[in-house]
Amino acid sequence: MKNLKVFILIAYLFFSPLYAYTYEASVEYNDVYVDYKSLNYNEWKLKAKNYLEKARESKQPKEQTYYYSMAAGAYQTLIKISPKDAEVMATLGHIYGKMNRSIQAKAFLDRGLNLDIKNPLVNYYYGIFREDEKDFRKALKFYNAAFKYGMSNDGNLNLRLAVVNAKLGELEKAQFHYQRACQILNNKALNTKIHQLDELKK
Repeated sequence: MKNLKVFILIAYLFFSPLYAYTYEASVEYNDVYVDYKSLNYNEWKLKAKNYLEKARESKQPKEQTYYYSMAAGAYQTLIKISPKDAEVMATLGHIYGKMNRSIQAKAFLDRGLNLDIKNPLVNYYYGIFREDEKDFRKALKFYNAAFKYGMSNDGNLNLRLAVVNAKLGELEKAQFHYQRACQILNNKALNTKIHQLDELKK
C-alpha cells in the first residue's frame, strides 16, 4: 500500500501541470517529500516492465494509452533512481515514440545513446522510432548497430531488418534477415516472404 501511494504521488507529479519543487534526489509537493534514493530499483523496474508489456498486449487504444502513460511514469522514476542507465533512458524514449511524442522520444533516445552508443537495445529502440517516423535509412543504421553489438540472434530485430531492407530495395539482405527470423522465431509463414524475394531477384 505504501509503494502504491508513492507511485501515485510520483505519477501525479510527472503528469500534473501543477508546480513542484525539485531538490537533487527528492521532490517536495504539498510538504510531502519523495526521496528517490530510498526507492527499490528492481521493484520499480519490474513495475515499469509490466506496464510496458500490458501496453504492448492491449488492443484497445484508450487502455494502451493508459498503460503507456503508467509505464512512462515508472521509467521516469527509474531515471531518478539511476540517472545513468542507458537502457532505461532509451525505453522511455521508445514509450514516448509510441505515444506520438516525438520531441520527448528523440530527447531520451539521444540521452540513452550518449550514455552507451554500443548498447544494442538502445540502438534497437532508436531504430523502431525511426521506422515509425518512416525514416527507413536511419532505421536501418540503428538496426544494423543493434545487430552488430549483440542482438544478431533476436528474431524481432531480424524481422525488422528484413522489412526495412526490402523497403530500401536491398533484396538479398532482406532475404538473409527473413531467413534468420524464420529460423529464430520458428515461423514458417515467413517462407512466403523469402520466396517472393526470390521471384523479385530473377
